[in-house]
Amino acid sequence: MSKSNWNFIIDAIMFVLMAAIAGLGLLIKYILLPGTERWIKYGRSVDLTFWGIDRHDWGRIHLILAIALVVLLALHIILHWKLTICLFQNLIKVKNVRIVSTLFLVIITIILVIFPFFIRVEVHEIDTGHDRYLLESVDIMPAVTETKIPDHKSKGESFEIDKPVQKTEEHEEHEHHNIDPSIEVKGSMTLSEIAKKYNVPVELIKTELKLPAGVSGSDQLGHLRKQYGFKMSEIEVIIYNYKNSGNHGKVN
Repeated sequence: MSKSNWNFIIDAIMFVLMAAIAGLGLLIKYILLPGTERWIKYGRSVDLTFWGIDRHDWGRIHLILAIALVVLLALHIILHWKLTICLFQNLIKVKNVRIVSTLFLVIITIILVIFPFFIRVEVHEIDTGHDRYLLESVDIMPAVTETKIPDHKSKGESFEIDKPVQKTEEHEEHEHHNIDPSIEVKGSMTLSEIAKKYNVPVELIKTELKLPAGVSGSDQLGHLRKQYGFKMSEIEVIIYNYKNSGNHGKVN
């Protein structure tokens, strides 16, 4: 195959990769929305996927395609090296300036590629998608209710008025049973971590929650809850029942 044919094939692949990268960027930005925007659009906690792949995995594919494009671009430059040198010499006629410009381009390229591994990340605590949605999109006004104070309270005795708590769907999904204060299950924990902490077999938890056998013990409970529809309180009940059964301590 001639050099011109190779050039055409590489250019065609690069063009397709650039279109795919642009399309995936639009998919991740405007279709597979992040948490807060999902709450705004759908009004509840949902997982958005395309071909069974969520936005984070599409992001990895986006990165792979970008790396492939850079590799093909480098190959494209190599195949056109003589033409590139000729154009560069015609553009910058002073040799020393060409050397400085080349070093500058190389250094900038290296910095742009490796800088993510050297930056210091700022860590901030955030609320869940629903809570952020409420804070960012809704003005919460305290309810003003007329409270009748009993006569014996009006004589200077201290008293407290219970404030009503309004539960949301997200709050109810995370509601815990008060069966045992020592049992606390969080969405950030994995099945294996729960099994180790409370000495409960992973397979028992999966069976009681009716999870598929292929579910990994390293999967986080929050992700599994959204995928299979169980509640954290159900896991607490499973742990409580197992701790109070005769099989407690016999973890496989």
